[in-house]
Amino acid sequence: MTIRVEELEQLANGVGWPPSNAGPLAEALLENFASPDLRLRDALSLTLMDRLIEEGLLTLGERVALLQAALDDCHLFAGIGESGTDSVFRRSFSVLVVPMVLGSDLGAGELTEDLLVWALDRVLAYARSERDWRGYVANKGWAHAVAHTADALWIAGRHPRIPVTRVSDLLSAIHHLATLPYPLGYLEDDRLAFAAYQIIQSGRLNADAIQTWLDSFQLLTGPDDQVETLGGANAEHFLRSLYFRFRAKDREHAWLDPIQAALDRFDIFLLYPPPDIES
Repeated sequence: MTIRVEELEQLANGVGWPPSNAGPLAEALLENFASPDLRLRDALSLTLMDRLIEEGLLTLGERVALLQAALDDCHLFAGIGESGTDSVFRRSFSVLVVPMVLGSDLGAGELTEDLLVWALDRVLAYARSERDWRGYVANKGWAHAVAHTADALWIAGRHPRIPVTRVSDLLSAIHHLATLPYPLGYLEDDRLAFAAYQIIQSGRLNADAIQTWLDSFQLLTGPDDQVETLGGANAEHFLRSLYFRFRAKDREHAWLDPIQAALDRFDIFLLYPPPDIES
C-alpha cells in the first residue's frame, strides 16, 4: 500500500480520521521510516503511527504483526553495520515501534511473554550491533539511534510480562550505550538516564544488582586515548544526568550517594588533582 504525502497531511489535519484501513496504513507508515525526508518520516509517518496505536485503532493481531515487522532483518537490522548512510533512519525509527506497541500494552497485558522476550532479544542485539550513532543529520533530521533505543529499553523494563530475570540485561545495554566511543551531544545522556531511572524505580531489581551495575562504570584503561576519553566522557555525562534525575524526585534519595561515587571515578580533578593555587 502506497500513500501520497498529501493524503498523510490530510490525515494529520484530521481529514478522514480515523482511517478505515488502519492496519494497512500502519504497514505503509513503517516503510516510510526509511525515508531521508524528515517531514515524511517524522512529522507525518511516526506521528500518525503513534496515533493509530494510542487511540486503539489497531487490533491485537495488527499490533503484533507491526512489532514483528519492525524488528525483522529488513527493518531493525537493514544495513546494520553501516555508518553515515541513510539506512540508519529505517533502523532507528523501527525501534520506536517497541515503546509504542509495548507502551500501549502496559495496562492491557495482551502481548504474550514469548513475543515480549523475542522483542527484547531483538532490541538488545540491535543495541550491540548498531554502528551509526549520529544524533541530528543536517537536512535529514533526527537519526538518534541511542535515544530511540533508550526509549525501547525503559518501556521493556516496565512491562510486567518481561521476566524479572531479564531486567538486568536492559541495564547492561544502557551501560553499553552510555560508554560508546562516539561523541553523544544531542541529549542522549538524558534519554539513557531516564531509561535507567525508570527501570530502577520499577522495583524489579534488588539493590545488589543495581549497585553491581553502577560499579561496572569504570574509566577505561587502554592504548587508545581517544576511545578512553570519549567513552569516559559519555559515561560521566550519563551518570550526571542519572544523578539529577533521582535528585529531581527526592533530594535525599538513597541512590544519590552511590551514583556520586560512580561519578567520582570519572572526575579528572579527583583523579589528577591540580596543584593548590592560593587566591
